[in-house]
Amino acid sequence: MKKALTLAVLGTALLSSCSVIGTRSAAVSGQLRGFDSDQNLRLALVGFNNNQYVADGRQAQVLDKLLTGGYTFTLPRDVQSGVYRLIVFRDANNNNAYDSGDAVLSRHNGKSLIYAPRDNYVYSGVKYGWNVRNDSTGEIQTTVLNNYDIDAAR
Repeated sequence: MKKALTLAVLGTALLSSCSVIGTRSAAVSGQLRGFDSDQNLRLALVGFNNNQYVADGRQAQVLDKLLTGGYTFTLPRDVQSGVYRLIVFRDANNNNAYDSGDAVLSRHNGKSLIYAPRDNYVYSGVKYGWNVRNDSTGEIQTTVLNNYDIDAAR
């Protein structure tokens, strides 16, 4: 009985850690500040390359018409390695995806999301999977991906 209980506890612990360790996926969270509600706004993960946002239609979009302040965005596990950002945009054609004609309503928050295929990919301190990098200090968050606050570009 004691052995079965120990195995059950270990199994539960392993399953609960799968979101970050076992599957290379994670979630990022933060605050949304300065946005007017009910504007057909969406939150999107986009690639960032050569100072340009790169749309990736495979990524899930999150809608929060009331913009209650906080958000949690589940980061996908089937993306190419590279540098990404979360943006708030107005979905002009209502297709639930960021397109080149959609207006980006957020400003850069000074942080980048890095998806790395191995440790120390692109930047020292980056770990395999999702990371948040503070672009001004170089600080890397590798486990708890929080404080990725997004402000309106006004």
